[in-house]
Amino acid sequence: MNSNHEHYSVARAFYQLDFYLDAIHAPFTVKDLYHSAYAEKRKNHYDDKWLDHLEEDSHIRDSLEDSFTAHTIVETLLKTGHEAVLRQLIKHLRKERIHFTQLYISGAGRKKP
Repeated sequence: MNSNHEHYSVARAFYQLDFYLDAIHAPFTVKDLYHSAYAEKRKNHYDDKWLDHLEEDSHIRDSLEDSFTAHTIVETLLKTGHEAVLRQLIKHLRKERIHFTQLYISGAGRKKP
């Protein structure tokens, strides 16, 4: 996977994950997870401002129209070296006692006849 494609995949996965977190009214966001995972480790090199601009890219916004699940998000983040964010996600889910099962919804947006 080339670097640009990898960054793009990560951005899409974070945007999709934030969608999920918002949908369940989680008291934390992807930016919170990213901060918990990397701020202390990266210190002066830490930067999360790019997360504030994901929605500005139409291809990232359009990722919500793609088929995605929690599994595909986790798979992308694992492949791109973001295990630290996933560890923070698990920690926050446990702390908030948020449980979920894998659910795949297709056909959303179709109008009834």
